Formats: sequence, structure tokens, C-alpha cells
Amino acid sequence: MNIYYDSEKECWYTASEDIHFFGTSKKRLSTAKPHDDHAAFPIVQYEKKVGPLIGIMIARNKHHKLIGNGELFKRFQKQLQLQAGGIIVIFPPESLQTDQLTGYIYCSTRNKWLKAITPLPDIVYNRVPFRTTEKQEAFQSAVSFFKEKGIPFFNSSFINKWELYQLFSDYPLLKEHLPKTIRLEEKTDFTNFFLTYNNIYLKPVEGFKGKNIYRIRLEKDDSISVSTTEETAYFSSIDEVWKHYQQEWSKKEYLIQEEIDGALYNGNRFDFRLLVTFEENRYVLTGVGVRQSNQQDVTTHIPSGGKLLAYQEVQQEKHDLFFKKMVNHCGSILTKKYGFIGEFSIDACIDKNDHYYLFEINAKPMLFDEKEIEEKRCQQLIKLFYTLTNFPYKNKSH
Repeated sequence: MNIYYDSEKECWYTASEDIHFFGTSKKRLSTAKPHDDHAAFPIVQYEKKVGPLIGIMIARNKHHKLIGNGELFKRFQKQLQLQAGGIIVIFPPESLQTDQLTGYIYCSTRNKWLKAITPLPDIVYNRVPFRTTEKQEAFQSAVSFFKEKGIPFFNSSFINKWELYQLFSDYPLLKEHLPKTIRLEEKTDFTNFFLTYNNIYLKPVEGFKGKNIYRIRLEKDDSISVSTTEETAYFSSIDEVWKHYQQEWSKKEYLIQEEIDGALYNGNRFDFRLLVTFEENRYVLTGVGVRQSNQQDVTTHIPSGGKLLAYQEVQQEKHDLFFKKMVNHCGSILTKKYGFIGEFSIDACIDKNDHYYLFEINAKPMLFDEKEIEEKRCQQLIKLFYTLTNFPYKNKSH
């Protein structure tokens, strides 16, 4: 069946004369004859309830513009319509009210986002793109509100890199796959770590997309190189390095990590980017992307000049077995610590001695450049939305 949204009256209705309730707040739908100007949405009927109404929480930037991954959210809505039905509503935390919210719904027939008032959603996926927003009162209040209302809320926060390292270090199976890492608190941390490992990285504890990363190496002539994604500088001593960068490194919290001598493919190192989703009571590997260093080799991130490789180019059975073992183990530990995680990504690599390393976990994976991974991701998340909201999953496209 379809339900309709009247933008002028700011109300939802159905053509059916039966009683139907919509959203967690169990708003009763009115009955009316559908109007051509009103946005129509296919919806699932389960007993007297229709849905699912899926909330995706995003944020506003300093210019009060809504910021979020619009392409991903549009794909969700289109995929819902290919399945049995449902509605995505995106909203910032401050738009919540006692029994409704003001957000935006995507109308695929018009290819545009429409401002709409909806009941409280059946489930909320946290896609707030800024760590600063998650520290604000509006976000914290929203999280408490969902808990109070019994609304499933998943991927509750970004993951702090140092906290993650400490967490995984408590599990022997994971600890052996972590690069040696410490927090940068004072000069002796930096100098002692460098003297121990010679080749190290400095990474922001709350960094993203490979930004503000420094690679420090002891060169053959005993000089010390410091490389970023933009440039490389050379120094004659570790004291010089510290003196030059101390002020910059004091602006935010940094980790110091040993550099892994990664395996090469066609002369350049490469990393794995694993997409993991929850399905049928366990975490499964949805796709593997491969990123290779190119113009610079500090990071393999695509925006910093990294190159995309098809996983099939480097795929081996041992990789597949390791990934399968790791993803469920990591997901279970993360959910135990942070509350339910519906999807996450892992940055990993293999070194020249065939040892695997886990670098980072991202609780809000960005879009993958691989179309087939994104398509599978959408399908997996849609199934998860149905499961968590107790709506029957039916795939109309099959």
C-alpha cells in the first residue's frame, strides 16, 4: 500500500479506510483520496501498523545547512521502494519534539528532498558527520530521548582511536594484529618511540580521511624525514623535529604508531578497506576495497592521491579467511562496548612477512567507490532496518 504526504497541511494520510498507525508515536493516519501533487510512498503493513519509518540523524554546519551523505540516503530510499516499502527521514538532533520531528524525506518520483513533519521514527541510524556535534547538548539529549522512548538507535558515536587501541589490546586474538601504539603526551614519548622503531607515524586521535598524519623516518644518511600528504621536510636531529612541530602537535591529541612495512603490489604498498554489516545475529563481510599509495605514500586515501584497486587483483584465500574471522570478532566487541553497531569499516594491511594488521575502525563508513559494494551495503542495511523494526522483509525485485 501507499501513504501520502500533504506538504500544505503537513499531514500523512492513506486511501484505505482501515485503521493504520505510523511511527513509534503510533500516529493514526487519516483517510483521504490521493492527490497528484502529494508525495506517495510504498509502505509495509504489519497488523495495524505501517512503516518502517527510518530516521537518519545528521547535523547542521556553522551556516545552518544540513550536512550528511545525501547520495547514500537517496539510495536507501530507492532501495526501500524496490523492496517492500518504507520511508527515510533525515533530521538534525535539535528538530526532535515530544511526539514528532521536522526533517526531510526523499521523493524519488520528483528527485528532490521535501521538508516534512513525521511521527517519531521506528529506528534511528546515527550519521552525524562531526565529532563536535556529538559532544553538544542537543545530540546528547536526543540519545537520551531515544532510549527513554525505546527507539532503537545504532552506531551511537564516532570511535576514539586511542580508546579503540586500548579496547582491542584486551583481546589476545586482536592484540597481535595491532601496530604498537602510544599516546603523545610529552617529548620523551616521541623521542623514545622514534629511537625504538626508527619509522613511525603520528595520527590525530580524532582524525579522519587521512588528514593531519605525519610519517617520520630515519634515513640512510641519518637525517630524519617528516612527510605529510603535501610535502617532505628533512632534519638533522630528533630534537630539531620536535622543536619544529611541537606547537602544531600540541593543538590536538595525537597517537604515535610504528610504521608497518606493508606488502607491495606493482611496487606500491596497499591497504584493505573492509565493509562490515550485521546480519542474522553475526557480523559479515559485505565487501573489500583496496587502496594503493600513488603520488605520495604517507596514506592510501583516495582524496590524498591514493589509487583504487579491485580486490580480485590481490585476493588470496588466506586474506578471505582472516577477514571472515576478524569481522565478527571486532563487531561483537564494539557492540559490547558502544551499544549496537549496524555497520562499520576496518582499515587493515598485510606486511612483507604475511602478518595482518588492523589500523582503524570507522563507525560511520563513507561511500565506497566500488559500485557493487555500495549496492550490497544498501541491501544489507535495508534488511537490517526491517529486522530491527519487526517489519516483514519482502523483496519485490525478485
